[in-house]
Amino acid sequence: MPVEKVGLKFNLALGIYALCAAIVVGFAGSNFYVLSTAGDVANKVQYEAEANLVAKEVDLQLQSMADDQAGVSYWDETVFALYGREIDFEFVDEEIVEDSWEDLDFEHIIVVDQEGNPEITIYRDERVSPNDGLEIVVANFDLIQRARTKYFSNRKVRGKGYVTIGDPIWSKNAIYAADYRVVEGQLGMVVAQAIVPDILEVIPDGNPKILLTFRPLNKFAFAQVREQLGLNRFSIVEQSEADPKLDQMVIGGVGKSKIVAVWQAARPSLSIWEKALPILGTLLAMITVGLGFIGYRYSKVVTRIQISEARNRFMAEHDALTGLPNRLQFDNELNNIIAKGELDRCAIICTDLDKFKDVNDTYGHQAGDAVIKTVAKRINDVVGNKGMAARVGGDEFIILLRDGLDEESVTMLCDTIIEHVCETVVFDNGSASVGASIGVAWWPDDALTAKTVIRSADQALYRAKELGRGQAVYATAPGQTKDRRNSSERRRVY
Repeated sequence: MPVEKVGLKFNLALGIYALCAAIVVGFAGSNFYVLSTAGDVANKVQYEAEANLVAKEVDLQLQSMADDQAGVSYWDETVFALYGREIDFEFVDEEIVEDSWEDLDFEHIIVVDQEGNPEITIYRDERVSPNDGLEIVVANFDLIQRARTKYFSNRKVRGKGYVTIGDPIWSKNAIYAADYRVVEGQLGMVVAQAIVPDILEVIPDGNPKILLTFRPLNKFAFAQVREQLGLNRFSIVEQSEADPKLDQMVIGGVGKSKIVAVWQAARPSLSIWEKALPILGTLLAMITVGLGFIGYRYSKVVTRIQISEARNRFMAEHDALTGLPNRLQFDNELNNIIAKGELDRCAIICTDLDKFKDVNDTYGHQAGDAVIKTVAKRINDVVGNKGMAARVGGDEFIILLRDGLDEESVTMLCDTIIEHVCETVVFDNGSASVGASIGVAWWPDDALTAKTVIRSADQALYRAKELGRGQAVYATAPGQTKDRRNSSERRRVY
């Protein structure tokens, strides 16, 4: 046998003996150190992962509430009703008071005027004296100021007034401020948003009016979050009332009144000790089990984070009611087409439902939601793989058409959409029929930018409504004399 191999074999044997001796001598101390270190690392990783989950979830709750509130604060109708010489209190009662408590759990709704005073105060389902909301406005004026600052950072001139850019909730241009606060002894979420137009209206220069809302938290909400996050003893409380034995993270509040999320973080170290102690005879087995357990627990946390992030990404680009793409995804797709030159031509089709308000007034908002979902599916089925159908407002849809762009094909598609929309929608406790008006514009024939071609389609839509609804009207490029609406067949009323 060569010398090298003999020496190697001999040295390895000595090493094994020495290692065995060292393990025997230092068994208790070395294993205690390894297990303690592994346990501390596991606890830290587990806590950081759970804290990340909590932070994302509490932010998502605020963002979701702001999204609910945007149904009123980001709406031309609200701007028209609240920025006029006189407030349209009929609109306030029908569109805000009636639905906000029953459907959205908004206990307090306050419209703050340009000077920072409460102009309208609503408690649950009743409009009360404006001054009843003064204390809430004063206590949350920092949120009102932040909402104003975000508005001024994201506004632009349009005509004789101002509008905001980007999605007010789900984009980097969000114009709301939100926090967890205590209002009249109740813990909940407070959201302040500038009241701005979504399509056609503008607001004057100066401070915008602010919509301030409060939604109280409840045990049912805690149970839902606990179930989603898989956290033990999770709740949101005032810091002064938090159990010091629980892990906590500050998530809101003002001044000394801090709001914290508390939960009992998992302690992987306990499980490591329980699993490792029976097999301490082999150090390698102990380390393998401990690290395997850490990896298993950590992968579960990462999976939950990925699922939460995927859900957030989907919600950011899709309409929650219909599942269709929302305005953000639509704008991104159209901007990409124009910026990258992927297509030589495309068509924008703006669709607005006729008689939809009658459905809500007659059957309620649940029936209205059923109609919206049914109509959305019908429109999406008609468009198919020719383009993208998106929902951009209450009863407003917009289509980006990539194929079949000749006037005859587009006319046929519009007629088919109107025909399908007009079909009766059956829902619980009844049925209803709505109609559709359509405005069509081509890029780059009618306009060269995304915003202007959408505006052209919107203007054509409003002409369709003025001409009697239930029809498709085409936009006309500046200086063009051709009237694409010269066919009575294209102006048929369904």
